[in-house]
Amino acid sequence: KEALKMRFEVVSEGIAKPGEQTLLDNIFTHVWITEGSCVEVNHGHEVMQVETVSKSTKSETCSIKCSDIFKPLPGQTRPIRTVLMKGVAGIGKTFSVQKFILDWATGKDNQDFDFIFFLPFRELNLITSEKSLQELVQCFSPQMKSSDNILEHCKVLFIFDGLDESRHPLKFEENEIFSDVIKPTSVDLLLTNLIKGNFPIDSSIWITSRPAAAGLIPPVLINRVTEVQGFEDHQKEEYIRKKCKNRALADKIISHIKTLRSLYMLCYVPVFCWIVVTVLDHTLEENIGRDNPTTLTDFYTDFLIVLLTSKEQKKKKENVLKSNQKAILKLGKLAFQSLKKNVIVFYEKDLREYDIDLNSSLYSGVCKEIFKQNSALFRENVYCFLHLTVQEYFAALYVFGSYQNDNINPLKKTVLNFPWLGSKSLFSLNKGALKRAIKSRTGNLDLFVRFLLGLEMKKNQELLKGFLSRTQDHSSDIQETTAYIKELIGETSSPERCFNLFHCLSELKDKSLMDELNVTLDKTKVSGRGLSPSQCSALAYFSLLSEKEIEVFDMSDYATSEECVRRLLPVAKIQNKMLCQNC
Repeated sequence: KEALKMRFEVVSEGIAKPGEQTLLDNIFTHVWITEGSCVEVNHGHEVMQVETVSKSTKSETCSIKCSDIFKPLPGQTRPIRTVLMKGVAGIGKTFSVQKFILDWATGKDNQDFDFIFFLPFRELNLITSEKSLQELVQCFSPQMKSSDNILEHCKVLFIFDGLDESRHPLKFEENEIFSDVIKPTSVDLLLTNLIKGNFPIDSSIWITSRPAAAGLIPPVLINRVTEVQGFEDHQKEEYIRKKCKNRALADKIISHIKTLRSLYMLCYVPVFCWIVVTVLDHTLEENIGRDNPTTLTDFYTDFLIVLLTSKEQKKKKENVLKSNQKAILKLGKLAFQSLKKNVIVFYEKDLREYDIDLNSSLYSGVCKEIFKQNSALFRENVYCFLHLTVQEYFAALYVFGSYQNDNINPLKKTVLNFPWLGSKSLFSLNKGALKRAIKSRTGNLDLFVRFLLGLEMKKNQELLKGFLSRTQDHSSDIQETTAYIKELIGETSSPERCFNLFHCLSELKDKSLMDELNVTLDKTKVSGRGLSPSQCSALAYFSLLSEKEIEVFDMSDYATSEECVRRLLPVAKIQNKMLCQNC
């Protein structure tokens, strides 16, 4: 218990300053956890699913406290042995696990467990040799090496954090039954049999996972599914006030982010909320004489600058970015190539593949701030970007930086400017990126393409001077890109794809579709003609971002075809009352 208390009472949230330690109990803000999960199928980027998940579905689900994760709810009688906790990247799964362990280690809760063993998949991946279950436990809890029989006579909890990061195949159907606690075998065989309950020990299992990987565990083996929904609105404000000790500044931050509805909604993810506070704490307090960030790309560009310049305060921003240019591009290439493969955890061999030597002074700045190193219990370290969205931003930095600095298109691995072929425009690059994002069924490129377009804006180019060898007026390419996005909205019926296209227009500061919609809605009330499919998507998008609740949503006022009905369904799902006559 003492070892776990020492390990988890102090946490690193994002990047801590040298010598700065944060007590988990001081910073921990409870997140909303529900039993069961949303049954709606969503093909959008996981972090953006807050926009299309039904509010009524959420309100009907049963809320559960993290400390009660293994306790039956009123009316439930079946004991809970295996819990699967789902949630998007950065939503608070690992923090919830750490809080559970700390409360147990300090005697506050769940004292029916004699031992808790924390086994993150990113470290389990490092074990390639055969181990017995007893040896596996001792690997992760070295202080238990003198205790040989603890698994036989005690009630234990195994916590497997980050199923989505597992590189073990987890062959539940193919693996043989195995129940010997002291006989060595493969880690995969140990895990599948432990989760199945084949070992003769009194054990409970807690597995955390991002949604896409949750299906790796057969449902029949799970007694309870929970989903971390993140911060509710009052919890966002509570978190911001905890992070920002200056009350007046906290009020300013809350006031500013509330004016940016789509970004305020994203603050349901604690890591994104932290990024927002980090940026606005700097820009509002310093009063640095430029516009506050308003788009997603603005925030992440400011975030990069805040982290890098805070380390080298004597250097000008431009010089800091220039000195880190090569490191940013190499990390960006790793981010881009890994994003396409849905890889978010990296090992030493992955870094060598991209010629990244973290011991080199070249990486001393950017890596300490952006690239997290987890000191594994084994000889090899494990690395990841601060958050999935930071990886996506770096991927966009690499692609745009390659174009702007060297006229190279990493999407096609070609040089864009040959005298005998003529100059290829930035629009060609954007078109290729948008096509890739539209074709993705999982939405894994949605934020990447948003960041790419946002980086092309003059404001972000100016901020990134030093990293970018030159700035350039891309207004004609942006105009072409805007027109192309509008074409795609007309051709794309998927709500998730359409919503991301509207976000792309927002990054390009284009509000023309909203203006057109307002004019058309006024005419529709008079003529009763309804809306076009593109306008229906626009209505759905802006309605979901609106704070106002519609008492009665009459779809027949707008929908004149099946295609229109399909595009308006996300709005219909969140209404308390809906009418649909002749549609």
